[in-house]
Amino acid sequence: MVAMADYRAADVERIEMKVGQTQTLESLRQAVVPPYVMIVPFIELPAGVELVRRDNLDEDGIHGCVFTLRAIAVSEGTLRVGFRDLKKGNAVIEKSIRVKVKQD
Repeated sequence: MVAMADYRAADVERIEMKVGQTQTLESLRQAVVPPYVMIVPFIELPAGVELVRRDNLDEDGIHGCVFTLRAIAVSEGTLRVGFRDLKKGNAVIEKSIRVKVKQD
């Protein structure tokens, strides 16, 4: 079972981290209903942040996951999180979140 995330993409506009810090971000959530049956969560990270792991949500009927992110360098940028259509590969739902990584 995945523990509660530090941030939920649906609720946050900005994330601040310190170099070396690890944080979790719950992706957006989407019910498994047409036309959102064949979609997968995605995340695009700014420089200075890396993806450590991705864990699926333990809920039936909901698309989503929890991303574990690590701050690796001082930076500022925008991450994109959302869902891609499995067949076409295009983003069908997305959100941008500002990310700032600072030194300890």
